[in-house]
Amino acid sequence: MKVVSGKRMRRIEAAVTEKIGLPTLLMMENAAIRLSEHCLAYLKGKVEPRVIILAGVGGNGGDGLALARHLHLKGIDVSIILTGDVSRIHGDALINLQILQKLGLCIRLFPSKDNAINVPWELVSCDLVVDALFGAGLDRHIEGVYEYMIDMVNSHAPYVIAVDMPSGISADTGAVMGTAIKADVTVALGYLKTGLIIYPGAEYAGRVEVADISIPDTPLSDMEGETGILTDHEAAALLPRRPQISNKGTFGRVYAFAGSSNMPGAAFLSAAAAYKAGAGYVCACVIPSVARVLHHSLKEAVTCVLPDCGGYYHPGCLDVVSEELSRADALYAGPGIGRGPRVTEFVFRLIETARIPMVLDADALNAVSEDVDILKKIQVPCVITPHPGEMSRLTGLPVKDILENTIGVAGEFAREFGVVTLLKDARTIVTSPAGCNYINTSGSPAMAKAGSGDVLTGVIAGFMAQGLDPYTAAKLGAYVHGKAGESAGAELSNYGVSASDLLNHISMVLKRCEKLYR
Repeated sequence: MKVVSGKRMRRIEAAVTEKIGLPTLLMMENAAIRLSEHCLAYLKGKVEPRVIILAGVGGNGGDGLALARHLHLKGIDVSIILTGDVSRIHGDALINLQILQKLGLCIRLFPSKDNAINVPWELVSCDLVVDALFGAGLDRHIEGVYEYMIDMVNSHAPYVIAVDMPSGISADTGAVMGTAIKADVTVALGYLKTGLIIYPGAEYAGRVEVADISIPDTPLSDMEGETGILTDHEAAALLPRRPQISNKGTFGRVYAFAGSSNMPGAAFLSAAAAYKAGAGYVCACVIPSVARVLHHSLKEAVTCVLPDCGGYYHPGCLDVVSEELSRADALYAGPGIGRGPRVTEFVFRLIETARIPMVLDADALNAVSEDVDILKKIQVPCVITPHPGEMSRLTGLPVKDILENTIGVAGEFAREFGVVTLLKDARTIVTSPAGCNYINTSGSPAMAKAGSGDVLTGVIAGFMAQGLDPYTAAKLGAYVHGKAGESAGAELSNYGVSASDLLNHISMVLKRCEKLYR
């Protein structure tokens, strides 16, 4: 499903008006019709319902004014609180305001706090408040009369439906612009907006519904890449196919460099996840202490035992496994391998010599952070999977700055270094070097446990071994991993899930996807 920034939405609207002649007034009317449907569905069964529409002086306010007419014509008691400098209302919004004035609807102006004494009572006594103050066009911090009105809504409104965006949330980044409406439902017009999915905006949006306002899918000749999320059916369609006539070689060979004497479990979790994702053969290239754990915990794993250096990998390990790697379809490195000069040398040599698609995670990324330009020596498709702390070490940016602009930071890194970048967060971001962005909406707090990232790495590598390109494998892997977390949390509680619990739930998620695809 497509997701757009506020800036891109404005370009789309301009493009459809210019290229096919779709009037903006008609788009506003379509938006009002769809909004009225959501309002009427909520009000159904209420006796003599009352609705207050908070309208700004821009296009979002125009949507609210058009909605007021539709609700009025359905017999709903509607009043409008028009907030801001009324002299600035123009175009389509002005047309709708003039219609309401001729219909005799109650329109109150709200330029300052001085005439606000009755607003809290009105908000409490109504059944529904519609937020049409700013929408997706907000580009400044909220202050003054708008700040006061938003605070009143959050304190007193019984139920809030936001038009396109909760007022005060950036449509581009999800940031709170000083203060913001806390909506129960947000009706996104035309397309989902980025700020409705990225936190903290997602917390303010409530349940999000997308309203079709009859905008054709018009391509834009700009530099912004496509952004999207996956629905269940879209994810199912991306799964590698499983032909009846097949063998383990049909579904790919994954080679793993994971675990150390202190963290052998990382090798088990990631290798098991690669199998759960459908890989036909997983070879764990591990040091002796890790191999002993794998032999007991993962019967399916094939091990290639490498000489260690104090319980860790070292560059000479690759001499032992070079022939094996020639038969691989994908490899991953990093989960639990630890840190140190010899480990860094091992990771750098692997990066320089690898000839198959790979995933770099965890301690492999900590090694890369010592000289991030090593990524420019990669000669194969690559996915990196940093969490914000690892991304901070890779970029030199503070974690706070990364969390405020996850799409921008991940996208810039992907373009500069030519690697698919999966930046883990409550909303994991996957970006491609070509500028495509995926926002992962699956997952739950149950997954906030050590080892969950190891499972994700194995899933992505498993999908890559079956022939998915790295970007598709990463976004599908994030989706399946998150759905497994949701499933495990529903069964075991959000407190009691461990990383190993995710493994069986991966199988359950893929089973549901198979049914959807059929």
